[in-house]
Amino acid sequence: MGRSWRWATAAMAVLAGFSAVAVVGQAIGARPWHLGGLTVDRLGAAMAMLVATVGASVFRFSVRHLEGDPRRGRFLGWLAFTVGSAGLLMLATDLIPLFIAWSLTSFGLHRLLTHYPDRAEAVRPARKKFLISRIGDAALIGAIATTVQAWGTTDLLEIDRAPAPADATAAHAAAVLIVIAALTKSAQFPFHSWLPETMEAPTPVSAMMHAGVINAGGALLIRTSPIVGQSEAALLILSAIGSSTLAIGMLAMWAQAKAKRTLAWSTVAQMGFLMIECGLGAFPAAMLHILGHGWYKARAFLTIGELPAPGPKLDPSRSPMAALIGTAAAVPAMMIAARVTGFAPGESPGEWAMAAILAMAIGQGWGVAIGRSWRPGWVVSAAIATPASAILAFALYRGADLYLAPVLGESRPIESSTAIVAATIPVATFAALIVVRAMFPALGRTAAGRAFYVHALNGFYFGAIADRLVDRVARIFGLREVQGA
Repeated sequence: MGRSWRWATAAMAVLAGFSAVAVVGQAIGARPWHLGGLTVDRLGAAMAMLVATVGASVFRFSVRHLEGDPRRGRFLGWLAFTVGSAGLLMLATDLIPLFIAWSLTSFGLHRLLTHYPDRAEAVRPARKKFLISRIGDAALIGAIATTVQAWGTTDLLEIDRAPAPADATAAHAAAVLIVIAALTKSAQFPFHSWLPETMEAPTPVSAMMHAGVINAGGALLIRTSPIVGQSEAALLILSAIGSSTLAIGMLAMWAQAKAKRTLAWSTVAQMGFLMIECGLGAFPAAMLHILGHGWYKARAFLTIGELPAPGPKLDPSRSPMAALIGTAAAVPAMMIAARVTGFAPGESPGEWAMAAILAMAIGQGWGVAIGRSWRPGWVVSAAIATPASAILAFALYRGADLYLAPVLGESRPIESSTAIVAATIPVATFAALIVVRAMFPALGRTAAGRAFYVHALNGFYFGAIADRLVDRVARIFGLREVQGA
């Protein structure tokens, strides 16, 4: 046992080192490496580095965390299997090996989620995820079939270079089916309730799932952006569902009493925002989001334990007036940032929406930093931080755009009434969440507000509804404990 996990640890380290070398090589202009349906290009190298580094950290933590567990060897084996499958998924540029890696990753994750098969609280959400994953599999199989019908190939690199297909209906159908598959994989409404319920699995599983595997839906959308990015219907679905998931996740996160539950619901919200970015056509920003969220969330789950969630739920220290002033101050700051970085947020509805969301985020920073004290030092600091934040955000987006240009090509934003609607939905959602947050002190003094808090604490009961549906399906097919992926 000891020698085997040491070999596995060494393999994880080699995988992480190879991924880092690949990222550096691709960044300085090395040619992509092709092997069948796998490609080490700039996107694949960056995503594989995330999987490898998170996987290596989680594996090392697991060796200590499960010391004394008689099933530790089995757990470490399935963990290595899942990490390897996820790494292949990130490198796949053909839909056939992509689907194989997609399925193998799901299979490994299910085994990890049911490491304690005698715990009903662990098996029940795993069974729910099993059924949701099958919906995603069916959607991805349908996407492969319609992609072949539209382009005559499953090679995404060929599709990226190909002209618009003659069968536009099949192309749009492929995009929508890919979106459905991504929504199921990344725990989007109404498929989201299993994710906050998987707290009975070992802590390393939570870290691997929330930091790595849950990003597979976003990675799929970025890799298939030549298909998804030209379908208005697919982008609108992503924007609408992502905004709904974001709203549910944020409200539930604010209501939680334990830090681990807060992190779980924050993942739901973060994945909703990831879908929004893809729906706005901001695929480079989505890649940055995946990398940043993945590394942060892995560390958070491996260190936080079952501590109480920090901070009061009904925080009276935020200043709505400071938030409004900060949002207004962000507008000229972003004009300066556009000149400095060369990123012009007014070129498409999606980029305008991203800029509007950034302005509101800066405003919220003012509301938290200044609070209700309005100390001159805090005001000056916020005023200085505003243009710095705008320049940093625009520079990161511009850098990601340049980094991925050899893979995704030049951005081809859609400018239409549908694109405007897709851009308006998330902006309105963010604005509504800010208003609700500002009303928290007043809501806490009313019976309706306290009832709303209870509903949010329970995730608005979508999990209970999904449980009833899953139980009904289980009775129909005679499923007691799912043993597959």
